[in-house]
Amino acid sequence: MPSKYQPPEGRVVQGFSFALDPTDEQMVLINRFFGARRFAFNWALSQIKDSIEHHRATCESTTAPSFYSLRKQWNTEKNTVCANDETGEVWWTDISKEVFADGVRGANDAYWRWQKSRKGMIAGQPVGFPRFKKRGRDRDRFSFTTGAMRLESDRRHLTLPVLGTIRTHENTRRLERLIVLDRAKVLGVTVSRHGDRIIAAVRVSIVRPQQAGVSQPDSVVGVDVGVRRLATVATVDTVIAELANPRALEGRLKELRLLQRQRSRRTRGSRQYLVATQKIARLYADAALIRQHTFHVFTTNLAKTHGVIVVEGLDASAMLKQKSLPGARSRRRGLSDAALGEIRRQLRYKCPWYGSTLIEADRFFPSSKTCHDCGHVQDIGWSEQWNCEECSSSHQRDDNAAINLARWASLGSVGAPVKRGAEHQTESHSAAGEDTRKGGLESFRPNNSVRRAT
Repeated sequence: MPSKYQPPEGRVVQGFSFALDPTDEQMVLINRFFGARRFAFNWALSQIKDSIEHHRATCESTTAPSFYSLRKQWNTEKNTVCANDETGEVWWTDISKEVFADGVRGANDAYWRWQKSRKGMIAGQPVGFPRFKKRGRDRDRFSFTTGAMRLESDRRHLTLPVLGTIRTHENTRRLERLIVLDRAKVLGVTVSRHGDRIIAAVRVSIVRPQQAGVSQPDSVVGVDVGVRRLATVATVDTVIAELANPRALEGRLKELRLLQRQRSRRTRGSRQYLVATQKIARLYADAALIRQHTFHVFTTNLAKTHGVIVVEGLDASAMLKQKSLPGARSRRRGLSDAALGEIRRQLRYKCPWYGSTLIEADRFFPSSKTCHDCGHVQDIGWSEQWNCEECSSSHQRDDNAAINLARWASLGSVGAPVKRGAEHQTESHSAAGEDTRKGGLESFRPNNSVRRAT
């Protein structure tokens, strides 16, 4: 298997996302590309399954699947596989070869990820055997890695293979300027559907010099995440800021229930059914954008302000598997809406950008139920306020956890700072979603989401 791309010294891999405004003809072609990728993925997966079944039946040794072998086999059989059953006409010629290659690569990567999961070579939850893709059940997307991929000089158009020049909904000057100055090079473009929007994520190798430094290099803060408050920021002795949960999805549940009820009364596959489906997808996409914007503004200012940031190593995926507890369904929905692991993910690649250090506390560190006055640990359940059994001091759950996390960095506990190498700077972010305003946490208050504790 090919090794992961490593950018040259002094460069990082970064993503810039732009919404597209394709014409009707381009939209028809994009939908065909989505289907072609699923078709190639399913074909490659069927070849892998046939090889496994043949090995089990005959005990004969078979060659392990690889992207290059599967793609070579695809090129040999595509005239037969992609022929119309009635007319015999070949249809693959209207689709970019990169779309089929992306589908084959996706099936091969999914198979090897399953194999590594079986051997315990990857962290996280066990990965199941890949399943066939179905329209409506799989996220529509495809990627280009070769061919004509460029931002036009008018800063309002993006050129892609076969699709041609597509107008962008946003101005692309931020990235186009870097490309002209030879500070960025396009590596690939992924086109996907988000709600009723078509999004192009441009992956580039970019020169990103280390900034001068954070405004408070000696500041050590702990960040506790939760559902009531999205985040609580504290130093070793006091709380300095809070980020209120925007509850992007919870605030629109009534509208969501109405749309789902309307769709349930319509004939599946009809025009009105598709209209209702698009409205539901748009609602989910809007909620995701609100959530992402809140996170980006918060994490950017956090990384630019404080020298050391300590976050808790929550197992967010395990928290979503509560089934037997009373009210577990609504609790899982609230946890999903809060996206507890997103702040940590964004800080992992933003801290090296701005010169701050990220420390991830141990997953089993009892930050919430440890008294920060005397160090006593006790069971507090779901209590918002609790009193220490040893020193009788009163604590607010999130405030106490944030202070304990801030002290984690100075206690010599196990928790290594995130490295500042290029391998930790490959996460992508939206060019429109990140707020780069200067100042500390108190300098921005989107929708009153951040307030100083009294």
